[in-house]
Amino acid sequence: MIQEESGEIRVVETEDGSRTLYLPGMDETYHSTHGAMTESRHVYITNGLDFWRAENPDATVVRVFEMGLGTGTNAMLVMDWCEQTGCGVEYYTVEKFPLSQTLMQGYWGDTGYAERSEALHASAWEQWIEIPLLQGEFKVFKHHCDIQTAEIPAALDVVFWDAFGPKKQDGVWGAALFEPIFSALSVGGIFVTYSAAGDVKRSLQSVGFGVKKLDGPPYKRHMLRAQKA
Repeated sequence: MIQEESGEIRVVETEDGSRTLYLPGMDETYHSTHGAMTESRHVYITNGLDFWRAENPDATVVRVFEMGLGTGTNAMLVMDWCEQTGCGVEYYTVEKFPLSQTLMQGYWGDTGYAERSEALHASAWEQWIEIPLLQGEFKVFKHHCDIQTAEIPAALDVVFWDAFGPKKQDGVWGAALFEPIFSALSVGGIFVTYSAAGDVKRSLQSVGFGVKKLDGPPYKRHMLRAQKA
């Protein structure tokens, strides 16, 4: 199952053929081992961007905030979505521990996403960069910072909350961080995450979100989508 190793981080093939990373020190993977791409597509594209698009069919640009760039899996799927819909994307992501270009070259090298991954991971931090697509405009801003002190841009449309699980990274799942996210979202903006933990749901509700528990990706019963009314 393990395809490649870099230091303590291992590249692992998941059940849908896509890859994730395993961190032995945390005993945690970046994505579901039942299907990394399948999980990301279900949570962040189908129940995130597609839902937002259905409510905003005439919008020409969507402003996305991602907590945790990681491997760039979500960003790769958003680029696909951008090409398919023609809707422009302004993608703002916060990452405290960037993965090395060498690791990412091996991770994406033979998957069809190598060129986009190189453009994403090799691009400068703290400035807007455009990544060329066949259709649509995708701009990304990578903020190298701890989410606890990160600058949150205004007028967000969609938030991807893709931190490690609450049991592994509990400090990023509470009202103290959800409140500035809620404030930064436009009315009607949405927040999606793979977590369906009761504490997470209650924290989102406590800052003003309306929260729905949705069917999760394979082998996971539920996920959450929150919306600012």
